[in-house]
Amino acid sequence: MNNMDFTTGNEGRSILRFSIPIISGAFLMQLYNWADTVIVGRYVGKQALAAVGASAPFVFMLVALVMGIGIGTTIIISQAYGLRDYDKIRKASDSLYLFLTAAAVAITALGLIFSRKIMILIDLPEDILPYAVSYLNIYLLGLIFLFFFNCLSSILRGIGDSRTPLIFLAVSAVLNILLDLLLVAVIPLGIKGAAWATVIAQAMAVTFAILYTNRRNDIVRFDPRRLVFDRRIFVRSLKLGIPAGVQQMFVAMGMLAIVSIVNSFDTDTVAAFSGASRIETLVSVIPMNLGIALTSFTGQNFGVGDFDRIRRGMYATVRYSLIAGAVVMIGLLLAAEPLMRVFTTEREVIEVGCGYLRVLGLSFWIFSLMMCFMGALRGMGNTVAPMIITLFSLWIVKIPVAYMLSERFGQTGIWAASAFSWSLGTICAAVAFNMTSRRRRTEREISDKKDIITERYDNTL
Repeated sequence: MNNMDFTTGNEGRSILRFSIPIISGAFLMQLYNWADTVIVGRYVGKQALAAVGASAPFVFMLVALVMGIGIGTTIIISQAYGLRDYDKIRKASDSLYLFLTAAAVAITALGLIFSRKIMILIDLPEDILPYAVSYLNIYLLGLIFLFFFNCLSSILRGIGDSRTPLIFLAVSAVLNILLDLLLVAVIPLGIKGAAWATVIAQAMAVTFAILYTNRRNDIVRFDPRRLVFDRRIFVRSLKLGIPAGVQQMFVAMGMLAIVSIVNSFDTDTVAAFSGASRIETLVSVIPMNLGIALTSFTGQNFGVGDFDRIRRGMYATVRYSLIAGAVVMIGLLLAAEPLMRVFTTEREVIEVGCGYLRVLGLSFWIFSLMMCFMGALRGMGNTVAPMIITLFSLWIVKIPVAYMLSERFGQTGIWAASAFSWSLGTICAAVAFNMTSRRRRTEREISDKKDIITERYDNTL
């Protein structure tokens, strides 16, 4: 087993050692999207390229609330693992598997019914609409594999194993790229081929992941014959996970709102946004997954009540995030044009995309800090604050500002709105972290004093 105990050893090195496989795995996961986008852009055309990008927020919106429940389960598992409560870990895992099976069936059905209406609702240009609907409907058929894949990865990270999910992702990414080339470049199935490549790759990767995990890790073994739904643990997962799920769902809806603003421009802008947003998603895996690593670290140490260690881990993660932010900034400022040329050779699309990437590079370090504070908050069981902060920074700040600035400065106004909203979100997250840390420490000290008094009383009887 590759399970990591975060309650001992150097905080910074532990978080870095745990996060490197997660970040590497997330990079591989993005190869799904890159393979689809690059191959479709090169072999099918800019309408298909724009369609893949336009579909992404809708897929994210469909799965966001459900995956939030997974976040809640991960928190429970990491805290239980800190206390070595293996029975609770198994019950939490089983409950999540059963829930995701039912949710996948329901969301797939709803998605197939309403996909075209939503693409029309976000004002997708007429020449892109049939591509987007076709890609999305096929992609929806693989949701159950996507759910199980992320579910198993989240459970393993909760018990400190970040290496095994990396193996799963490597297999899945390689399969996806090979199938993309086969079904788009060799067998000319167009955008449908890219969608089928992703579904097939996810199905094969999930099968491999279950077989591998069942042989290597008895704590989270998946056995359909012995699955037990624990209502009490699942309700606790809901309490922790629904705020995170609502947060992600509103982020996805916000992405659709931003896409709608982008769609008010021409096809070149929509295609540029599709390509550049893939690059943004790729570089974002660094701070986002450092935040995920910090959630597991914080969860285990919160389970044993070591708040000083939580704070030291937080400071170490902030340092790593700032370094990563500086590297990304330099890379995007210097290599914006070569990166856009990966997706398309059309000059107008490249120019718009370069503007997006340069604004992103200048403000990326702010986003990195925000992800650190969010991760630590979730590890301490506070999933409400990240939800409120995200809704505020996105819906109260970013979307209105993007709309107003786009009226005056064109596409550049949309990109600049992200930097402004991240700045306010980071300030709010830092304040929430300090308040939550102090409150949780006080609650723990009061609880410990009560336990000591009770023990002394019992000893006198």
